[in-house]
Amino acid sequence: MMGLSSCSTPPVPPLETPIPKPPPPRPEPPRFRPTPAPATPESLTGLSRDEARALLGRPASETARAMGTVWRYRRGDCALSLVFYPEVETNVERVLSYEFEGREEAGACFRRLRDAGGRNGK
Repeated sequence: MMGLSSCSTPPVPPLETPIPKPPPPRPEPPRFRPTPAPATPESLTGLSRDEARALLGRPASETARAMGTVWRYRRGDCALSLVFYPEVETNVERVLSYEFEGREEAGACFRRLRDAGGRNGK
């Protein structure tokens, strides 16, 4: 008599399901780094409207010109005009030129306006 052991089939190993690899970590978004406050009036050139507003606050007046915009700041007898024109590649308006008026030296006037943070007037 033959044993039943010769008729049995070997056990089938369980199907191996591949374990999916975790997705690569997402790169962290760049952190906003505020632009440091310009230390001199000359560093006003090239600022965007947002950067100028962050530095000096809201202008006392804003005048639209043919291609650009003029912002005017005033504190006492110190006044500053910023002339914005759009960049050709990006169309972002940036300070192309500036002009200080008043009896104060430009650096002192700039510091006064910067420290006032948009509080125009006396």
